[in-house]
Amino acid sequence: MSGPPTASSSRRRPSLPSDSSETIVSTLDKPIRTPHSSALVKHGKYVVAGALGCWYVDLMGNVRSILEDEGGWVRKVMILGLTSHGVTILIFLYLVLFLPWFRGYTPNYPQWQSSARLQIIVPLLTFTILLGWTSIVVSLSQAGKKSILDSAVDAVKAVGNANLEQMEGGRGLGVFKSMAGTTALFTLTLGILGFIPSPSNVPVREKRT
Repeated sequence: MSGPPTASSSRRRPSLPSDSSETIVSTLDKPIRTPHSSALVKHGKYVVAGALGCWYVDLMGNVRSILEDEGGWVRKVMILGLTSHGVTILIFLYLVLFLPWFRGYTPNYPQWQSSARLQIIVPLLTFTILLGWTSIVVSLSQAGKKSILDSAVDAVKAVGNANLEQMEGGRGLGVFKSMAGTTALFTLTLGILGFIPSPSNVPVREKRT
């Protein structure tokens, strides 16, 4: 025969429902809603870092000097690099602006190999990034060299002597500064493109053509 309930038993917490663990797991799986300011922090740091890097090496001034004062192959390589960078921007705008906002769907980027569209776009994007970065670095560092042959010979000598300064042009920015400035340019560009918002309620799916 059980006695009356004690004070401790009356204060006992009610037992959790049987599906409480599933509820907790499903709650944890939900994406965390971050404030709008997080986008400013996430992409703004790349914009600030890229802008500071471009300013530090005077990237715009050196690019302008090559386009106006340099002739021959150095200027052509710079034009190639800037053109490739422009194509990179257009591809990003196509992926993050045109498809979601105007076509109404977001490509399944993790499964890009199974998409007929992304199978072409992703390798092309990689190619334009590498070509643009390499071309701008070469042009900035080799300004003042008369021919590609001179640059190739100096590059071999520099590698053999473990002295990268030997491969730099007389009016060049320098290998390390050229790499830093070009990387800053790409960082600034990608940071700015990151501010493009994604539309809500847009399905993620493959679009085969």
